[in-house]
Amino acid sequence: AQRTCPATSRVRSLGPAMARSALLPAILLAALCVLALRSVAFVPAPSVPRSVAPATAAALAAAALPFAASAADELLEYNMAGEFTSFMTGGYFVVTLGYTAISFVSYLLLTKLKII
Repeated sequence: AQRTCPATSRVRSLGPAMARSALLPAILLAALCVLALRSVAFVPAPSVPRSVAPATAAALAAAALPFAASAADELLEYNMAGEFTSFMTGGYFVVTLGYTAISFVSYLLLTKLKII
């Protein structure tokens, strides 16, 4: 005959009961989270009197009309469009030679002071 441990059979019989006991608090917690998110996440739209909204829109359109009529259509120079410019070439040499001079002077001072 096969021998079974009484403690093992008791744990096996408690398994479904333990699962059912954890199910109710999980459902209540989920319902509570849904209610909390519903009240926090979705805020009602502000109430605006209907007579003010069209007047405000008309006033804004009238105020923006002079700016739209006098907008200049200019072509602006853009240095980073891909082509080489004299400003970019000069800047390259100025920055490169400047950092080279800083590096050389730093190395010279550090070697004279016997730090490196």
